[in-house]
Amino acid sequence: MEKLKNLWDDKLWFKILVIVVILALSYWFGIIAILLGFILFIYAIVTVIRKYIFKKNTRFKVRYILLSFLALTIMGGYGYAQTHPEEMEQSRIRQQETKKAAETKKDEDAKKAAKAKKAEAAKQAEAAKQAEAAKQAEVARQAEAAKQAEAARQAEAAKQAEAARQAEAARQAEAAKQAEAAKQAEAAKQAEAAKQAEAARQAEAARQAEAAAQAQAAAQTEQNGNSSGYTRDANGRWHRSNGQFASKKEIAAAGLVW
Repeated sequence: MEKLKNLWDDKLWFKILVIVVILALSYWFGIIAILLGFILFIYAIVTVIRKYIFKKNTRFKVRYILLSFLALTIMGGYGYAQTHPEEMEQSRIRQQETKKAAETKKDEDAKKAAKAKKAEAAKQAEAAKQAEAAKQAEVARQAEAAKQAEAARQAEAAKQAEAARQAEAARQAEAAKQAEAAKQAEAAKQAEAAKQAEAARQAEAARQAEAAAQAQAAAQTEQNGNSSGYTRDANGRWHRSNGQFASKKEIAAAGLVW
């Protein structure tokens, strides 16, 4: 193994020979070459991860591994196509059938999608028609409601105007009634004042008459008292001729008023 490694490192012709042998094997064994190529591709990914993520040294360089992957894959695919033409034809036929089936399915899906789209459009049109009808019905309902509200507002305004008119008439009637009551009260007050003035005048006349009668009686009594020897002081008390107070019996016996 060490000798082969030295030959690879020192001899160019050995490298060329190895590459030619590998390409020839890849041509005759295409499936194996393609499999090895994919293994090399996976190994290249692992090498990149080890080198740039885990920071570990690798034995082979990534570019060489990728070049080997491309060479094996291309040569293996070409060799397999050349050495197995019937299988390639069958594969091509299968691919065509698969493509045709896919196109047929695609056409059917497109037809189904178009049909579904048409049905959806019809459904949306019907929904839009129903929405428009509902909108028009709502507009008509709102217009009718506005009309009824306006009629109710006018009726309420007329009712309030009638109530205001009746209230004004009642207020005026109440004012007239209060004015009449005030007038009657004033007349009654004046009549009562006149009555009281007449009563006061009559009372004053009676008082004056009573005072005149009392004065006359007092004068008569005073005169009688003077004749009987009794005198009356300013407080209305009777005295004997000697100045002492006289009793009621004495005054009554003398025919005087106590």
